[in-house]
Amino acid sequence: MEWLLAVGALVALLVYISAKQSRVESREPALGNDRRLALRAEPSMQFGKRDSNIWSDPRSDPDPRFEGPNQWERVHREEPLSRSINGTPARWVANGETVQVGGIQISSGMFYLGTNLKSVQRGVTENCLIVPSLKVASSGGDPAGQKMPYWPSYSNIDPVARRTFLQWLAGGRTDPSISIGYVFLFFYGLERRLFLDGANGQANAIVAEVERLLAIYGSNNSFRGYATRFIEAAASLSGSDIARPALSPSLRSGYEISIPVRLYLGRKLKENLPFDGKDALLWVLALPDTYLRTAATRCFDEFVELWGIRFLERYPDGLKINAPKARLKLEYRAASSTFHRKLAVGDGSGPLPDIAAVSAPLDGLRDLVAACADELGAYSRLLGKTPEAKGTVEAAFLLPRELLLSSSFALGSVAIGRIEALFENRTIAQISVGQLIAALGIAGGGIGKMPSGTCNQIGAFLDKIDIAFEPDRRYGSRNLTTEGHVLLFKAKAGAPVDSEKDAYVSAKAMIDVATLAAAADGEIAAAEYQGIKADIHGFPELSGVERARLIAYSNTLLRDAPGQQLAMQRLKRLPAEERAKAVRSAMSAVLADGHATPQEVKFLEKLQKTLGFPVEDVYSALHRRSVAVDEPVMVAVAEAQSGIPIPKEQVQTPGLKFDAARLQRIRSETSAVSELLAEIFVEEASAVTAPPRAVPEVGGNILFKGLDPAHGELLASILVSGTMDRSALEGRARSLRLLPEGAIETINEWGFETFEEPIIEGEDPVSVLDHLRTELLKLKAAA
Repeated sequence: MEWLLAVGALVALLVYISAKQSRVESREPALGNDRRLALRAEPSMQFGKRDSNIWSDPRSDPDPRFEGPNQWERVHREEPLSRSINGTPARWVANGETVQVGGIQISSGMFYLGTNLKSVQRGVTENCLIVPSLKVASSGGDPAGQKMPYWPSYSNIDPVARRTFLQWLAGGRTDPSISIGYVFLFFYGLERRLFLDGANGQANAIVAEVERLLAIYGSNNSFRGYATRFIEAAASLSGSDIARPALSPSLRSGYEISIPVRLYLGRKLKENLPFDGKDALLWVLALPDTYLRTAATRCFDEFVELWGIRFLERYPDGLKINAPKARLKLEYRAASSTFHRKLAVGDGSGPLPDIAAVSAPLDGLRDLVAACADELGAYSRLLGKTPEAKGTVEAAFLLPRELLLSSSFALGSVAIGRIEALFENRTIAQISVGQLIAALGIAGGGIGKMPSGTCNQIGAFLDKIDIAFEPDRRYGSRNLTTEGHVLLFKAKAGAPVDSEKDAYVSAKAMIDVATLAAAADGEIAAAEYQGIKADIHGFPELSGVERARLIAYSNTLLRDAPGQQLAMQRLKRLPAEERAKAVRSAMSAVLADGHATPQEVKFLEKLQKTLGFPVEDVYSALHRRSVAVDEPVMVAVAEAQSGIPIPKEQVQTPGLKFDAARLQRIRSETSAVSELLAEIFVEEASAVTAPPRAVPEVGGNILFKGLDPAHGELLASILVSGTMDRSALEGRARSLRLLPEGAIETINEWGFETFEEPIIEGEDPVSVLDHLRTELLKLKAAA
């Protein structure tokens, strides 16, 4: 008896558990709002691990219940469109048909209406079905969706939520602020209508509606993903031609390659055709693990064009890929989680290979994507900082060379054409900086020294079109000045050199001091210039390109000689042996034409003293070479030396010409720039006369003995200020009718003569050396 009672109790318990489980499965559990938001943000969580690939299923086959040549006209054969169980049969309300539910009149249609419509997988009422008999709140609303579960069903949402949903339908489904849950509830009906019940000629209208909803609610990642896959799946069934999808930085979709990409590339694989640049980029962009850098997304058009160029360089015959054995099989899984359907896809001639099964060449393609993004980095940063710079010359300067030469970027092509015109069919162009700025289309920025960033930008642009220039600050020269001159010459990649190389540094300092020495009397004779070039070739460690750049640099000094203070500072940093070599070069430059002026002799004296060599060596060299001095040279308090006659006025022979043998040697040493050197060496030009330093016409008292009033006023202003920023310096200099850079140079040269060192240091701000402040104040008071 006890045994029978135990068995009875166990049976009763099992019946109770079964009934409870049935009740749980018959309704959707309501989730908290935070949980709904978290799940909605991750579509993959809606189906569990089995849905990580929502399209592909190796077991999938075409659904036998669909038939007919036109995929849009497929008819469900085994299962009626809708089934009624103890209620009104559900029906599809067409667009434009007016119905009234819960006192709300709806005319936009495109939903299921009735009492019963069962889901395929779960056997419960379809969540998209609008049941007219269910209670609808008479007032209130829930546009934020606080009362909506994650997988909403019209049958079990709150009456207030039903009212909100029906009002949204009645309003034409256009309110962009409505909770995305209501949009999904409506979307469930569209996907059932198209993929489960058959569209019966309504497919185009349904797809158009999903595209409209996507335009309004596409900012929601979850809805955008489902709607996009809906449209892609619909297109795969439409029987339309397989076209290459448009390239876009947002091609990556969910956790697999999208249907259109797999169809298009599958056909390429089946036809055994190599991938061209756009095919390969399409593949990479569609991969779920592709994350483009900012430069590629911000400058996508430029990125695509650059990719095409670089891809062709690496794969001139296209990228050949062996078709995998895996065939493309797709499955549509509904966002409602109430059904899924296998899709028959192909190109009419059989199944297609699946590009998702190929991975071999991807590492190389990803590297190419990264390299192209790197090349656009500077251009992208400019646009990120100044979006309106797109299409300007400034932006064009930062583009890779190949894009500059492309017809797609007109400004770059125009600038290149203007630069070429400056050469006048030659390999060098000696022009003013103003001409260069005008050719490049750079807006004028006042007078004086140009900003370092602008100089570097000009250099980077010219490098890309195989043009070098001097002075080029990137290789140790000074900044360009708006009133200065520049020499352009043709050289591959802009004639890059190692400006830190010892021989290059020494040669450059030697050129500076030799030019200063030769120009000390206001002009540079042909023999003096020839001596400078000979010294350049005296450095055996220099390459041909380095010699070419140094010769170009020395040529610019004929017009714009550096200040003595700058050259002296460079020389003082050289080793003793190199300083001695620079002194000998300066001596050679001065004495090359057989006579020396008092100014030249004075410069040599200063040079000897600054670099730590005996001043008497200057006079030994004069006597040793029997050099004629234009005027008596005063040494200490001694009388003028006899025996050094004042020569008659020398007539300068115009032109610089050299014999063919010398020219040929130069060409053989510097084959890469031989045309440049030839043109420099046979240049038919008169000896350049260094322009005299302009004396500002500013009245006033002499504040510092030996310094004119204008420069004295500027020095006094800096002295009083302690430090003066660049803008204040330029303003004060302009008020005194001075050029800032030239004024600082003049003051520092006066400082050399007075204190044997420069006075002003820094660039922005500038200041007077602390240990000289007291001395300067004394000099000012004494004046």
